[in-house]
Amino acid sequence: METFVLLYLATALAVWIYRSFRSLSELARAPELRVSPQNTRTGSVSILIPAKNEEKNIADCVKSLLTQLRENDEIIVINNCSSDRTEIILKELGALEITENRRPSPQKKTSPILKYLNTPKTPDGWTGKNFALHLGKNHATGDWFLFTDADTRHQPGGVDASVAYAEKEALDLLTLFPRCLTHGFWENLIQPCAMGYMGLWFPVRKINDPKSKICFGNGQYLLVRKDHYLGFGGHEALKEAFLEDFAMMKKTKESGARGLCAFGMEVYGTRMYDSFNSLWRGWRRIYLHAFEQNPWRLSRCVSSVFFFSVLPFLILPFLAGHNAAFIAGALLVGILLATAFKTHSIVRANRMAALLHPLAAMVFTIILFDSFLMAALKKPTFWR
Repeated sequence: METFVLLYLATALAVWIYRSFRSLSELARAPELRVSPQNTRTGSVSILIPAKNEEKNIADCVKSLLTQLRENDEIIVINNCSSDRTEIILKELGALEITENRRPSPQKKTSPILKYLNTPKTPDGWTGKNFALHLGKNHATGDWFLFTDADTRHQPGGVDASVAYAEKEALDLLTLFPRCLTHGFWENLIQPCAMGYMGLWFPVRKINDPKSKICFGNGQYLLVRKDHYLGFGGHEALKEAFLEDFAMMKKTKESGARGLCAFGMEVYGTRMYDSFNSLWRGWRRIYLHAFEQNPWRLSRCVSSVFFFSVLPFLILPFLAGHNAAFIAGALLVGILLATAFKTHSIVRANRMAALLHPLAAMVFTIILFDSFLMAALKKPTFWR
């Protein structure tokens, strides 16, 4: 038995040493956007925000973007059948409703504009978010489309930084990782852990490699050149995709256009979910569709997290008195905690919460297992 335990610990140590060196190497080379007064752009931007029952978020999100608009820029909020105060709040912010009798002028605007569009019921064959953005793009006039979510908060100068970077690098699509905005126990526990594993399984180096089949996009921040977006068919070409961001990067790679994923912690942050239930449902859906509802791939993820991130903490107390095994186990646990601390630092979450990584990994394993069950049983998912 002791030989078996030592073999397991040696394997787990090898896995985490490899992961650590690979991650550190990729972090050193990963693109990172910086907000600076020197960031200057030439293109105009249409910012499109889908919203369904976002009364808690919409005002703060819009306000964080309004101050960044320049001449010929605009914000279009697509109100997807909200039943709360979302539309009232938009009116209080001075937004003009887009109707059939009030459509945007084809000429360039001379001042920033905040507008909103009320959508009809989502038709069959569409996800709600894709339908909302599909309708919104018909009223957008910018050179660039920035698709972002109501739960994001944008730093001053962030829009200039992202557009200037995309123009300088001749990009067609730019998607950014956010800083992690968390409140309360469960958000601090689960969010950084789930984001960290996403970065592990979808490494930036491979995302940005046009030859790699790995595709990743973050729908919280997708900056797309208008011509490229219309060229691949826009959201109509992605209408059934629950992860339209992944699908958009895939379309970009397949077309030979240039897509890039970068760190955007200085540009914006997001508080994705505000309760344990929404955290569970949200990350279950994300991982379910990130791995294309494939039970085999999801089962591998469940096994990986359990055997390499949960089990070492469970068996360490039983290794006391077995010198070699205890030393190997303690070293493994130390690497796991150091990795968790580094992850929390990268996404700018509460670093002290990294000490709770054993619990975080255990809860995350169960969420992944729930995703696996949904895939195996072919259960449907919905965008609110």
